[in-house]
Amino acid sequence: MRSGTSLEFSDYRFYQPGDDLRQIDWNVYARTNKHYIKRYLDEQELVISLYIDCSKSMALLSRKWEFAKGLTAALGFMSLASDDRVGVFPIGSDSHPFMYKKGRAFSNRLIQYVQNINSNELPITFSESIQKVIQPKSSISILISDLMEAPEKIETALKKMQGYKQELFVIQILTEEEINPAFQGDLELIDSETQNFMNVSMSSSIKKQYQTRLLGHTEAIQKFCHTRGIGFIQCNASSSLEDVLFKELLSKGWIV
Repeated sequence: MRSGTSLEFSDYRFYQPGDDLRQIDWNVYARTNKHYIKRYLDEQELVISLYIDCSKSMALLSRKWEFAKGLTAALGFMSLASDDRVGVFPIGSDSHPFMYKKGRAFSNRLIQYVQNINSNELPITFSESIQKVIQPKSSISILISDLMEAPEKIETALKKMQGYKQELFVIQILTEEEINPAFQGDLELIDSETQNFMNVSMSSSIKKQYQTRLLGHTEAIQKFCHTRGIGFIQCNASSSLEDVLFKELLSKGWIV
């Protein structure tokens, strides 16, 4: 909910933890012994769409998959608690979307829904699949993915979403194993989605080449997002959700 600045009073609602104490109407409290918040006519209800990548690369490493679902549930809960309207869209999954709900009363239902989201065992492309389910009436759209596909495909999807005048935020989730692989020796690497494979003799130079390419991949997407005014952050799945939410996202002003 974006706070109202108009002096024209609309109605009251019950105080909820996290609300600004300065907005409590103490005159009403003196009469009712209950805490109420004043609402004004220019308060805007936000419509928040959470898109979670359910491709095989996301679910192959359980730590990444559970982190992505935990982050989705946490952001959804916080949005419901702020009296915003929230929907969750599992991209590539056969799970039905969690269509828009409003209010803290739906928090448990949302959390349970996210816990039960299934990943997709079939090859899918997140950036192409998401374009088929864009919610044009969203105020804010948040994409949660490992972004393990060509940057130009991701850019195409983001441009299309921006065409609906939405505020966009992109959260890339990678594991420590993906950022700093510890593999050694002769390996056969198999793409979890395309099933293409490559034989590699893992050495320090090969590892360095991989990390350079991964960094270039991420920086290309990050640069595009910065140019287009899209929020971007990369998260290590080894981090705690609390640190991501209340340090990284809070410091960027994504949550208040």
